[in-house]
Amino acid sequence: MSWKEELNSAQLEAVLTQEGPVLVLAGAGTGKTKTIISRLAQLVSAGVPASSILLLTFTRKAAREMILRASSMGDNRCSEVQGGTFHSFCSSVLRRFAPALGLSSDFTILDDADSLDVFQFLRNEKDFGKTKTRFPSNETLVRIHSEIQNTGKNLVLILEKDYPIFLQRQKDIAVIFEDYKTYKRERSLLDYDDLLYFTRDLLAEHAGVRSALSEKYRFIMVDEFQDTNKIQAHIACLLASEHSNLMVVGDDAQCIYTFRGATVRGILDFPKIFQNTKTIFLEKNYRSTPAILNLANAVLQNFSEKYEKYLFTENENGPIPAVLQFTDELEEAEGIAEILLQKKEEGIPFKKMGVLFRAGWNSNQLELVLAKRNIPFVKFGGRKFIETAHIKDLLSFLKILINPLDSVSWIRVLKLIPGIGNAKSSEILEQIRQSSGSMLILAEETGTALSKYLTPLYHLYQKHLDTKADVKTITSDFIDYYRVLLEKNYDDSKRRSEDLDSVLGFALKYSSLSDFLSDLTMDHASLSLEKINPDNSETDLLNLSTVHSAKGLEYDIVFILNTTEGAFPSSKNTDTEEERRLFYVAITRARKELYLTRPSLAQSKSGPYYTKLSRFLSEIPSPESVYELKFNSGKSSVKNDFVSNSSSANPKNVSESFSRIQDYFGS
Repeated sequence: MSWKEELNSAQLEAVLTQEGPVLVLAGAGTGKTKTIISRLAQLVSAGVPASSILLLTFTRKAAREMILRASSMGDNRCSEVQGGTFHSFCSSVLRRFAPALGLSSDFTILDDADSLDVFQFLRNEKDFGKTKTRFPSNETLVRIHSEIQNTGKNLVLILEKDYPIFLQRQKDIAVIFEDYKTYKRERSLLDYDDLLYFTRDLLAEHAGVRSALSEKYRFIMVDEFQDTNKIQAHIACLLASEHSNLMVVGDDAQCIYTFRGATVRGILDFPKIFQNTKTIFLEKNYRSTPAILNLANAVLQNFSEKYEKYLFTENENGPIPAVLQFTDELEEAEGIAEILLQKKEEGIPFKKMGVLFRAGWNSNQLELVLAKRNIPFVKFGGRKFIETAHIKDLLSFLKILINPLDSVSWIRVLKLIPGIGNAKSSEILEQIRQSSGSMLILAEETGTALSKYLTPLYHLYQKHLDTKADVKTITSDFIDYYRVLLEKNYDDSKRRSEDLDSVLGFALKYSSLSDFLSDLTMDHASLSLEKINPDNSETDLLNLSTVHSAKGLEYDIVFILNTTEGAFPSSKNTDTEEERRLFYVAITRARKELYLTRPSLAQSKSGPYYTKLSRFLSEIPSPESVYELKFNSGKSSVKNDFVSNSSSANPKNVSESFSRIQDYFGS
């Protein structure tokens, strides 16, 4: 069988379409990569010089693998296709044409570590770090600057949302960002964002350069087009402005990286930029069961702005997705662990199962339970809960209550307090050691700046000398004390603060502080991210992942955690459509079985509260036809008779001229 015979009709249409603008809408699991590879091979076999084909992807590895696979299909000339990331392509263009922008072709590219060094130099130059009010760390400055560059957001809006403690320093932050720009320009330095900006300007402002590159690259393909930011999409369109031979491949329903600057408008508005865009829908799914796709299609129908598509499959059917309702978050975690162990007994390896969640902190309770039940796991999209600095801080406070001579915990606690360094912490620790664990030294700092923190800490320890008291009350009191220090020690304290509520929720089930601390810290060396190799096929590890980190992956069995209002969709994101896209991506990672979980009670700073089922499930018409509702393993009989009506309509087409491209991206 030839490679053409292995393609379905929609894939073949995409492969054989050679000229003009083409939009390939590739639904989840529909063979997008296979289609791109086959088109590369087809273009070369049809006589198109491989050197005139440009493939833009989001990782160099993806480009290399696609070109290698295309070459293995029978034509080694495919190896001459130029493929790479937007950044690598822009770097090569600027090396050649930088003088047109007044830049040296011998510019140096700054990596993230280099940018940190530059910001350190600039803050020292103006003594920004020595003022009375706190200034962002270099890492925070890099993150904020990159977000401004990639999303176009206003500095004040970013500070208000994620870094409110720095709002009073907004003018100084704006100054250091301007100094950063000047510093780079004067020294021929470009960071990653500059590579995109300068290439866009080069193509937009210099017709000769634009024409030369369009002539060189007669056929351009862009993978994952829904993940491009406005500048990347603009670059791709400008490169094709002379000939319009641009094929973009992606799925509007899977645009989930807006925090990196990606915008769904690029793929939704592509036909407005190029006239006579040919739109091809890849809808045959090769990954999931019909039952799982029924739910995915039901979620698709509720997008407010979308391309109409309907996923179907010839795969064997499986069980209807189940919504599992639990009493609280700890019972949710215990319930998932039980199912995982049951599936393991049935012969399904942990590595073929995945637990997905909206945000890293959503898995906090589950991670603790998995460690307690000796279920090995690897986490993608954030550090393990127990390894984060702020959780280690809190545990240190509590460990001291059990063992006042715990010098490791004392050093960690004391260094959190403003004004205490190595010398002072050693002095305090020595007096505690000499007095056999007495903390009276903390109360003797009266009249000093340190008394603001040490005196309340002394009284807190005195209050809870009886460690047999209610674990929740003890933990809650220390969390209240620690929140002030959290804000003073971490720029992203607002985000970290939520993790503390998870610890409080876990404490509810304990009557012994010692048992509580033992379970929290029981994280075997074999489970450490630093000591395992997630790519080792011989290592059977459960996959925990944020939805963002799981895109492009698939598992036989998938759990989606905490499908409740406020968690999924996240209350922190006002863009409901983006949250719905994340939910769709999560569903479509599942091959055979899908479980969505919901705790009826959740924990917050103000105490427990009743949750509501995620709108992405409750808004589905006739939900009983696409998912089965269960409570504490109780079963309900539901027929899997969901039918979706869908039509495929090509969006309106308009002019593809350079002026229209400029008008669009300038708006």
